[in-house]
Amino acid sequence: MPKILDDVTRSMLEAMPFGVIVLTPDGAGRKDGHIAFANQRAIALVGRELAGRPLAEAIAGDATAGDAIRFLDSILESLPAMVFVKRAEDLRFVRFNRAGEELLGLPRTELLGRNDYDFFPAQQADFFVEKDRKVLAQGHVEDIPAEPIETPRGTRWLHTRKIPIIVDDVPRYLLGVSIDTTDVRDAEAALRTSHGELERRVAERTAALEREVEERRRAEEELRRVQAQLLQAQKMDAMGRLAGGVAHDFSNLLTIVLSYASLLLPAFEPDDRRRHYVEEMKRAGERGVALTQQLLAFSRQQVIEHKVLDLATIVREMDAMIRRLVGEDVTVTTVIAPDLGRIKADASSIEQVILNLVINARDAMPRGGKLTIEAHNDEVDEAYGREHLGGTMGAQVLLAISDTGVGMDQTTQQRIFEPFFTTKSKGKGTGLGLATVFGIVTQAGGNIRVASEPGQGTTFQVYLPRTDEPGEHQVTRSTVISLQGVETILVAEDEEQLRNVVRRTLERQGFSVLMARSGSEAIELCETHAGTIALLLTDLVMPGMSGRELADRLVPLRPSIKILYMSGYTENAIANHDLRDARMAFLAKPFTPESLLHKVRELLDGG
Repeated sequence: MPKILDDVTRSMLEAMPFGVIVLTPDGAGRKDGHIAFANQRAIALVGRELAGRPLAEAIAGDATAGDAIRFLDSILESLPAMVFVKRAEDLRFVRFNRAGEELLGLPRTELLGRNDYDFFPAQQADFFVEKDRKVLAQGHVEDIPAEPIETPRGTRWLHTRKIPIIVDDVPRYLLGVSIDTTDVRDAEAALRTSHGELERRVAERTAALEREVEERRRAEEELRRVQAQLLQAQKMDAMGRLAGGVAHDFSNLLTIVLSYASLLLPAFEPDDRRRHYVEEMKRAGERGVALTQQLLAFSRQQVIEHKVLDLATIVREMDAMIRRLVGEDVTVTTVIAPDLGRIKADASSIEQVILNLVINARDAMPRGGKLTIEAHNDEVDEAYGREHLGGTMGAQVLLAISDTGVGMDQTTQQRIFEPFFTTKSKGKGTGLGLATVFGIVTQAGGNIRVASEPGQGTTFQVYLPRTDEPGEHQVTRSTVISLQGVETILVAEDEEQLRNVVRRTLERQGFSVLMARSGSEAIELCETHAGTIALLLTDLVMPGMSGRELADRLVPLRPSIKILYMSGYTENAIANHDLRDARMAFLAKPFTPESLLHKVRELLDGG
């Protein structure tokens, strides 16, 4: 063992958390320099025994000693501890690694060749120098568990080992390895001290951490709830699109069935059995219309007219009907706030919401119970908005309908708004009641929640945006009009059967009809027809060119033409088109010949 490494030094170097290689004193910079010592980490790093071998051969095969030194430099630079070397005679720095630069906040070019008094206060520099001289004088490693040092980050505490580098029995250099233990020291001090102020701070910090953990737990639980709501909303949206598409196609079919049934009825005498068959066919079609309207309500594609409404008046006017509906074994309690605000919605749709929820409550209480209808003003804040998708925040009117019935489990609650889902026995329900409620409330900009437990009853909470707009006075006009006509009407409809029945209906009343299968055909007819075209009757949704686009193209060609849109659903087309224009109107599919003729005549007459 070379004299430059005593047992203490060797033990310390073996304990280093990094590889260490020591060269013979005369080998530095020479190709034939030999390795005097290599700790186990260095041996593991290169995968071979190193002690006693030429440095270049051991490290890099045919590399030069300079390559080996650069290898050692790279190890020194990668150490997470500050490493420095001082000359013994004047204690000036001759080596500093990158970690030392970062700790002191100075480049090594400003550190090398200078001493502690150039950087630190005199008292601190005296401490460093005293330790350095003791190490060099005694010739053994000095372990300094804690020494303070001023840095750009403030006072840091270092655990330092100072090691004499002895050459020919003379200490030539002092090697220092310092690890920043400030964070550990602070933690240990906090654990050791029992001072009241510190205990208070620890208690406050603990409480703050507990609050933070609780807030994080709540945030995660909100997040999980919102994710579940988002998945549910996406599922409902997909089902709504499907329902809307089905309703659209179904509306065309029903319009054809109802129209031909209406055209057939006058052909039979009242006592003719065939007339009964046609009437049954028409009644079945009308039931299909009701089903279609529920699908459209669920898919939020129903054409409705929002007006300012007094919910209190609606609930009071429905009170007698509700009591008859639920039966004598159900106690009904109504609680309406005297200052209940107004909402903006479709009156019949809101009545349908209340009716469907009441029916559900009644069916949940087969042996009787209590039904409570409440309505009061409420505010939806951001916290609620974060937890619940959909609806609007701010001033709301809350309608709550509660029962003491059988209740529902969580699995059922997650599906109750899906169309055709029902917990009732076969033949007892269509599964569209709550789906319709969901669509109506959502289309009105509201939000609906359900709270229920098996055996504990159910509460539905319907939030509807509150409005400060004044209520509207309804004026009822009873006008008898003739459905006959002599005007020319351009019909644009891609469904052939529907196009034909519309033509027959209009021509039977005296109208002249131009038929187009598409928007482009309609434009061509408009350009070539010599006479006046009084009205365009167009399907709103057609391939290639929508009814709205067609109308926009025809109005410049025929400025006096009036537009009657027809469709089974609206998506955004109607919402984006101002139907308050007296020249435009909308006819919802499915429709009967009578409703078609009334709408055409009203629009042509300026109604």
